[in-house]
Amino acid sequence: MSKKPNIEIVEPKNQTKLFGYSYYFDLFIKLYEKKRLPGAILLSGQKGLGKATFAYHFINYLLSRDEEDEYSLENFTICSKNYSFKSMQNGTHPNFFLLHNIIPGGDIKVDQARYLLKYLSKTTYSKDIKIVLLDNAELLNLNASNALLKALEEPSNNTFFFIINNNPSKIIDTIKSRCIDFKFHFKISEKKNIFRKITQNYQLNFEETDLDKFLYFDTPGNFLRYLLILKDSNLNISKDYLACISYLINLYITKKDSNLLNFISLFIEKFYNEISLNNGINVNYYFTSKNKILYLIRDMNKFHLDKKNLLFTVDRILKNENH
Repeated sequence: MSKKPNIEIVEPKNQTKLFGYSYYFDLFIKLYEKKRLPGAILLSGQKGLGKATFAYHFINYLLSRDEEDEYSLENFTICSKNYSFKSMQNGTHPNFFLLHNIIPGGDIKVDQARYLLKYLSKTTYSKDIKIVLLDNAELLNLNASNALLKALEEPSNNTFFFIINNNPSKIIDTIKSRCIDFKFHFKISEKKNIFRKITQNYQLNFEETDLDKFLYFDTPGNFLRYLLILKDSNLNISKDYLACISYLINLYITKKDSNLLNFISLFIEKFYNEISLNNGINVNYYFTSKNKILYLIRDMNKFHLDKKNLLFTVDRILKNENH
C-alpha cells in the first residue's frame, strides 16, 4: 500500500528532519563547545523559513547527548525513539520550557510568562542545563514581555533562551537589547532545495515557475501553506491572484483563522505588483489602493471591526481594479 500523502503541515516540534541549516547548526555547535553560545538568542527571519524547526533540532542535539538514539549530525535527524524528543513532545522534559501562543493567532499571556519564572527558579533533576524556547515572540502582550524581561535580566547559569523572531518591530527594544540576534537568510536556490525536500510527502500541484515567483520574496513554509490551503480550489496559484484572494476571503469568513488574513494580505501585495508591472502608468494609483486595502485589513483585526462586510468591500475593490 502506498504511503498516504500529508494534507496538513507537520508542526516544527514533530519535524524529525532538518534541511538547509547545516551552516547555522555547525556554527551553534562550535559556539556551544567553546562556551560562547549566548544565553539569549533571537532567531530572526521571515515566518515559514524553518527557524522553529531549527531550534527544536538544536535543542534536541543539546538534550539528547549521551542518550540512546541521540541526535544524528550525519544527516541532521532526530531519532523519534530518544527520550528528549518524546518528552519534549508531551511537555514533560525537566530541562525544557516552551512559551508560545496557546490559541492560534492569540497573544502570549502574562500568566504563561509567570510560569516560566517559576520554572527557572526550580532545580532540574537531570543534566545541568535549562532551555527555554519562545515561539512567535511577536505575540507577547506587554505584561508578558515585561515578565520575560525579568527572566532575561536575571539569567541562571547554563540557561539558554531561543526566541523565534518573525517580526522585530513587534518585540520591545529592551528584550532585543538583551539578546544576540542571528538573522537567517537563504538564497532562492537554497529555498527551492528546502521546499522540494520538505514537500516530498505532500501531493501538491504547482509549476516550476511558481517557485521563482513565490520564493524570491517568500519562504518555503509559507508557499507550502498556500498550496495546501488552495488544494481543493483548483485555482492556479500564480496566474489568478484575484480568484485566490476571493477564495481565501470566503474561507476566512467561514473558519475565522487569523493566519488566513496574513495570506490574504500577501496575495493582495502580489496582485498589485502584477497589475503594476502590466500597467506602469497607474503605478501610483495602484500603490495607494494597495496600502488602503492593507490598512483596512490591519485595522479590522486591530479594532475588531465587522469582518464580513469589510472583507466583501475589499473583494469588490479588487475586482474593480481589473475593469
